Amino acid sequence: MKRNEVLSATVTSHRLMPGSVFNGRYTIHRVLGQGAMGIVYEATDQRGQRACALKLMNRDLAGDASFVARFQSEALVGERIQSPHIARVFDSGWSQDPKSQPYFAMELLTGINLEQRLAQEPQLPTSEAVYLVKELFRALAKAHEAAIVHRDLKPENLFLCQTTSPGQRTELKVLDFGVAKVVRETTHGGTAPGLGTPLWTAPEQGKEGQIIKPAADVWALGLLTFRLLSGQIYWRGANAKGATAFDLAVEMLREPIAPASVRCRELGAKQLGPAFDGWFAKAVNREASQRFADAGQAEAALLPILAALPDSKPAPSNSPGRRRWLPLLLLAALLLILGLFGLSRLID
Repeated sequence: MKRNEVLSATVTSHRLMPGSVFNGRYTIHRVLGQGAMGIVYEATDQRGQRACALKLMNRDLAGDASFVARFQSEALVGERIQSPHIARVFDSGWSQDPKSQPYFAMELLTGINLEQRLAQEPQLPTSEAVYLVKELFRALAKAHEAAIVHRDLKPENLFLCQTTSPGQRTELKVLDFGVAKVVRETTHGGTAPGLGTPLWTAPEQGKEGQIIKPAADVWALGLLTFRLLSGQIYWRGANAKGATAFDLAVEMLREPIAPASVRCRELGAKQLGPAFDGWFAKAVNREASQRFADAGQAEAALLPILAALPDSKPAPSNSPGRRRWLPLLLLAALLLILGLFGLSRLID
């Protein structure tokens, strides 16, 4: 049995029953989701009489300092950053029992993630796409002001919450700060390579010993903005039928980064204008020092461009849609990317 299968089986064996009370405070209702790291329940906080999502770390990982640090990082961000666009954490710690495990309680969110929304409608109406881009930048600007880098921005980690606010259909919240890093804690050292998701991950995140700064998130923000506004993933290897993981890895690491307008023509996507070309080129420069320093700077430069976009939805693109095999392609690409970084040292 593989490691993840063992961990998943362990999580299942430790599952709390509906009606049970965790840590003398949280009444368990149902499982919302689970993975190798742990499990998330819908629960009621007896102290505050409020619904919440209760996340418990796998007990068998509680002795591993790196896993504990990653778990606690997510809780810390939710407590530290006061923003409507970041899920609020109101309690965290270790359970008070002989087999203690880390946990945290956060606001209960209702809705779907951005990946699911884009599966429903790959090309969003311009007004909706612009709204979501602005929400995303507001969230990351707050994180960067607090010296926190997310490092794993992707559609699956962007949650569209139902809201009761008049005239507002959804509210975007950034989730999964588990691989986030506090910038000032990395100023005298580096980071392990490979953290993040290949399709959206900045090149420096694949290099061992690199100091990861907010500019790493700017790279992902540039690609996500292109995805939302154009209706297409930027990388050809993620769109083209028959493309291999090697093709995708070489494109991301070695090939010239084409202007957004050129890529839109190649993909049959909506054109975003010459001003967006300049902004995009700076956001996804492979040299981190040449990008916008943080989300606040990138947002300030982007807002006038967004204001100039026509508020209309383009005709459906005749370019190929996202393939079911893309997750497997990305996994293979991650392994190739790490290998190519080693190869590049020999070439350079």
